[in-house]
Amino acid sequence: MIKNIFALFFMFYSFVASADKLPLIDSLILCTPEFFKQVYTHKDELEKYTDIKNFNQNQAYIPVENRSDIAKNHVNFKTPMTYKNLKITGYYDSAMDLGKMGKYYFWGFIIDNDINQIKEALGFIDWKNMEDNLLYIGNPKVRSINDDIQTWHKNTGTVVGVKTIPAPNTTEKLLLLEKSPNMNLLICSIQGIVTPELLKQERPDILQ
Repeated sequence: MIKNIFALFFMFYSFVASADKLPLIDSLILCTPEFFKQVYTHKDELEKYTDIKNFNQNQAYIPVENRSDIAKNHVNFKTPMTYKNLKITGYYDSAMDLGKMGKYYFWGFIIDNDINQIKEALGFIDWKNMEDNLLYIGNPKVRSINDDIQTWHKNTGTVVGVKTIPAPNTTEKLLLLEKSPNMNLLICSIQGIVTPELLKQERPDILQ
């Protein structure tokens, strides 16, 4: 009897720990295509939580019903995933074309924790306060349309992010920690002048 209890405890602990070990948060916060390779690498484990779609032989993504519809641009996991003390409950994927103001793409996780708890769990990121307890940004980068396709510069501007329009002929990329009315989000954003070539490089999951 005791052996069976220990065996069940070990199986349960192993399952929870395996979710902790998934390097999805670590790869997401970099806001690079490496995230989609990590989804592919751990797809068998991730399918316990949500649907996974493969592409490009070694990449995969988490599909949502419609990234252009605010009611359908996210999916809830079958069971929460953990990272440190964070409870990850779903995936968010939004796309907006605002014409002259640029194109905006967001992807990342829905987290069922207070925004300050999330910020503290990711304390190694140099967060910039954009709206107290509502919006923080990290790892801001910028590029000109004249830059090489793989070039990104550190964005040292005093005002960046989705609350403003990127400067003409530039693209911004950054990590966002946002408290919205219905969910708290840890997401990447690429915004501004997003050419098909750049989108293919940064968000290869979209061109499917």
